[in-house]
Amino acid sequence: KKNEQRGGKWCPFLLGEISARLAPFAATSRRDGNLKMSGVLPTDKCKAEFAVLREKRAYKFITFKIDATGTMTDVCDVCPTSADFKFQDLLDTLPADEPRYLVLDWNVENDDGCQLSKIFFVSWVPDTCKAKTKMLYASSKMALRNALEGVHLDHQATDYDEITPEEFTSRTLGK
Repeated sequence: KKNEQRGGKWCPFLLGEISARLAPFAATSRRDGNLKMSGVLPTDKCKAEFAVLREKRAYKFITFKIDATGTMTDVCDVCPTSADFKFQDLLDTLPADEPRYLVLDWNVENDDGCQLSKIFFVSWVPDTCKAKTKMLYASSKMALRNALEGVHLDHQATDYDEITPEEFTSRTLGK
């Protein structure tokens, strides 16, 4: 009725009232800019291991998981960079029924013969996970993603068919 009394136009008073009512539901942000939606924050080890991957290229990939208490994200597995890397090694670290986050250093050669390297942030949440677990990982994703400065591309997967070398190669090449 208030809106009708003002000729059908939104007034600043109503917008302020709406904003005040929605404020408790909005995501709060921390001083460092990370979204803190679920309260699950990455450990310092996550940032340190990612720095080794980004700066020294010492790792091919790092997997992360939320601990059993649901209070922090920590490093789960680390795979050193080697010439005999097999993509199956990466798939073997991803359980079929548990979610993980993954950071992958992907290298590919383009048509001109130039080497391209991209760092992917992958959210692995299989369809077989419980709804509560899916929600926890979805609401905690940005806190970890924002803490890992230097990630180039994001990828979300729910099935092994969505994590393939062809997928990462085409995304790296921008196709």
